[in-house]
Amino acid sequence: MKIIRFCLLLLPLLAISQKKFNTFRNQLMNDKKYEYVSDFENNYATFRTFNDKMGLIDSVGNVIIKPVYNYIHNDKDLKNLFEAGKIINKKFKRGFIDLQGNIKIPFEYDDVFYMENNLVRVSKNNKVGVVNLENKQILPIQHDYIRNNKGILFVQTNNTIDLFNSQGKQLTRFKASDMDLFNYGKTIVTLQNKNTLVIDSLGTIVLNLIKDHRFEEVTEPNIYIILNTVTKKKGLINSSGQYEIECKYDDISLSDNVYTVKNNGKEGLIDGKDKILKPLIYDVLYGAFYGDTISFKNQYHATKGNLKGIINPFLEKDIIPIAYKQVERFYNYYITANSEDKNGLFSPNGQVVIPEDYDFYNSTRNKIFAVKDSKKYILTVENNSYTETEIFTGEFVKNEYSYIGFPKSNFQIFKDKKKFGVISNKNKIALPAEYDSIKEIYSTGEFVVSKNNKYGVVNSENQILLELKYDSFKIIKEYIRFGIKGQKKVTPYMVKFELEVR
Repeated sequence: MKIIRFCLLLLPLLAISQKKFNTFRNQLMNDKKYEYVSDFENNYATFRTFNDKMGLIDSVGNVIIKPVYNYIHNDKDLKNLFEAGKIINKKFKRGFIDLQGNIKIPFEYDDVFYMENNLVRVSKNNKVGVVNLENKQILPIQHDYIRNNKGILFVQTNNTIDLFNSQGKQLTRFKASDMDLFNYGKTIVTLQNKNTLVIDSLGTIVLNLIKDHRFEEVTEPNIYIILNTVTKKKGLINSSGQYEIECKYDDISLSDNVYTVKNNGKEGLIDGKDKILKPLIYDVLYGAFYGDTISFKNQYHATKGNLKGIINPFLEKDIIPIAYKQVERFYNYYITANSEDKNGLFSPNGQVVIPEDYDFYNSTRNKIFAVKDSKKYILTVENNSYTETEIFTGEFVKNEYSYIGFPKSNFQIFKDKKKFGVISNKNKIALPAEYDSIKEIYSTGEFVVSKNNKYGVVNSENQILLELKYDSFKIIKEYIRFGIKGQKKVTPYMVKFELEVR
């Protein structure tokens, strides 16, 4: 319990440290000290100078490894060991160095890749091998491709695949055409003649080939999807070779603790013993429990024709009736769009939280900008109920990337007399309606704005972060490139992803 308590106390400190470092990281780039600074990993970050050299700094900016490399990568799974690259005899070579700059894996490889389990894949002249972090050879550089799966190496040579352990011992000699990754300690092997069999992580055969059948997937411990290659129907078989479900379905796939099955274009839900939980009457079924298997346990998106809803295979009544144009997860709720494109909010148990009277705009976990009967509101959601706060601004502007009108943000752009402004979900004017255009940078609370065809950046307090003097801008993932007509040099503005709404 003391260890758990310590970890719980440590997590907020790590989050604070990361946020503090991100602020410092952005400052280094905005002050033009470095062209780029990476994220903070294991107390260090890589940086790139304006002459394309890379080094390593600590969390207060001390240079730990001087910028003499063409490339350095700080892998969170490695401590005090870094992949690096440099030009040798006009060729780019890679290796590994430690915190003191000592060479641990020499710069003689075309590529290096840390594969976990103390193993590094190395390549020369389009062939690959494996060494460990002490530079001891595990597999010679003579193979076409190598992948690590929990300490088992999948090794491809001349279009055949076999398995080796992490010490380089060969486990199989099938010369297979394909092998799946391990699941529950088993994998399916496809031989050159297209026959299949099942083996364990030691290379021992669990299920040998069955005539006119093909193993397709390991779904549970000792349970496998099997296809009858004559009838093209699928079922389930166990490690003893006994059928749990005869090959009778066009398709079958595991979804959480039940199976989705399909026949004649219709889908339904069954258990592992072929008991019908939901009949095969749906056009589309897929789980709604991603990221939250507690609140949304056993819940599935269901579609019939153009209508959508939410079902639970263990309940007779639908969670949300199949009557909506759209149903999507949103934090701890479902958002719906009805036939008139009006939005509402449901709890995971199907309780109506917000009736379908609104057009939703930007939102966060418990705040939603909405319009009803031409009036504008901030809706506050709490304990499966909501309150309205009417606000008085110009017309709300839809986010150009919105999906059923529901992007995430603490702010809402509005238009008033051909000018644009921003209001916060605390009902405060963040930016007055004085700009010709406004675009929020993702959901960071920083905005690209324009006046008189000149662009710049302001924050949610209307403070200028980048002067409005640029003729163009383009968002390129982690930064925004601003340009001035007639000038080749561009000005980068780094996106502060740590400010994004989660």
